[in-house]
Amino acid sequence: MSSAKSETGTQFATWSQRARALFIDSLWWTVLMAVIPVGPSADDLMLDPDRFVSTLVFWLIVLQCVPIVVTGVLWLVWGTSPGKRLLRLRIVDAESLAPMSTRQALLRTVGYLLTFAMCGVGFLWVFFNPKRQALHDRIANTAVISDPAMLAVSVRKAKAVDR
Repeated sequence: MSSAKSETGTQFATWSQRARALFIDSLWWTVLMAVIPVGPSADDLMLDPDRFVSTLVFWLIVLQCVPIVVTGVLWLVWGTSPGKRLLRLRIVDAESLAPMSTRQALLRTVGYLLTFAMCGVGFLWVFFNPKRQALHDRIANTAVISDPAMLAVSVRKAKAVDR
């Protein structure tokens, strides 16, 4: 995939950068869901075998939605997710490249839920869009960019530690 840049020279995140960020986010989602006890215990499920399947499906849906909603809150607070933050990627308004608004963070969260509900098919839009936007980006009119300013801050911090 060729380099996708805005008119101002801003570098849009590649599919592989976004996939790595999602992988990192999936790791903390898994830890979060493993540590926080949610849903019925195995003993409770066995007490009512008639409702076993419906209860199990309900809690599987909840376990998928909770991390996505938490990620949406982090988008609102940080303008990025933990995985994107580690990779120095930032979510911005697709037109102005300004930080996304509260409305955009909410729309992006709804779009993220849709993307996952479609087994991730919404991520494939990155390959066919000049701004490398996935379905949730298109819904919220956001884009993910490589943020050299985040890199510059990290380099300055590293140099300060070396001194």
